[in-house]
Amino acid sequence: MNRRTLLKSAAAIGLGAPLASVAAATPAHAAGNYDVLVTEQVKNKVMLFRAYKEWRPENLGWSWAAPAESAWARLGDARFRESDRYGWVCLVAAGGGRVGMVNFGDDDALLWSATPYGNPHAVEYVRSHGLVVVASSQSSPEVDYEGFLTVYAPTDADAPGTLAPVQRISFSGAHGLWWDGSYLYALGSWTLAKYRITGTLRNSRIELVDKHVWDTVFHGHSLDMDFTDAGRLILNGAGALWTVDKQTLALTNIRPASYGVKSFSRAADGEFFWVQARDVTNPEPGRDLYWNEYVQFFDAAGNPTYRRGLDYYGYEGRFYRSRIASVRLS
Repeated sequence: MNRRTLLKSAAAIGLGAPLASVAAATPAHAAGNYDVLVTEQVKNKVMLFRAYKEWRPENLGWSWAAPAESAWARLGDARFRESDRYGWVCLVAAGGGRVGMVNFGDDDALLWSATPYGNPHAVEYVRSHGLVVVASSQSSPEVDYEGFLTVYAPTDADAPGTLAPVQRISFSGAHGLWWDGSYLYALGSWTLAKYRITGTLRNSRIELVDKHVWDTVFHGHSLDMDFTDAGRLILNGAGALWTVDKQTLALTNIRPASYGVKSFSRAADGEFFWVQARDVTNPEPGRDLYWNEYVQFFDAAGNPTYRRGLDYYGYEGRFYRSRIASVRLS
């Protein structure tokens, strides 16, 4: 498929914009009428599907396979972001230690990559500064604390190849990142933090604005926008699902007893979906089953509706994260 043709017919979903107008476009499929970006670790690919359609090969909107290198093992995070020079790019992070920026175009070229190590769990792009931030959940050969944020800044905001590490911040169990156009939010084992961006180009840094620290370990995992309310984020931790007020960092528990969730996304109509580890759904003694072969969908009331997997691909997939894609397929 010509990706640039696809891009010409794509509708960009704004960082703070709900999906109501998208869902209303085809009332027969109001539920699930959005695109889902997943990371799949058997073939180590990023894959893009329309939610309500069966995830057959002919319905695959786009995919990208990580290089066959140990540092690219276990793709965990992927998200679309818009850049001034290349248009839409896909940010990817792999548990083996590597992160990168993929050109969502005809060549799907890897525009930039780096190796922060420490089991990277999230990567975010700050378009206004050309900045990239990575959340690593563990220690690395260069960092002895358990979790950290790495900031990469450019000499040319439109040239990812000029990115270089400029800042490293200790952040226990760093798992989630989200840039909402104004602030960067980070989530870890004990802390939810809010940062502003200071400086320009290679002098850019992130500066703490506010934080929430839990009294007991929270094990925060994924962090994303809440499409039902532009003033909130959504996250999972402490065996539950939560919304977060972006101004105050106040949390509201919206679904207790939701254990082993690796990622959680909610659409404008309240429908949501998650990847829940098989350690919880189908435990097998002696195995580390942190993935699931299915993405499970729910209606706005929280009732399971349908699930999506790679049943038509001839193998059992291993999904780690899923999210509503910022790029809309035609």
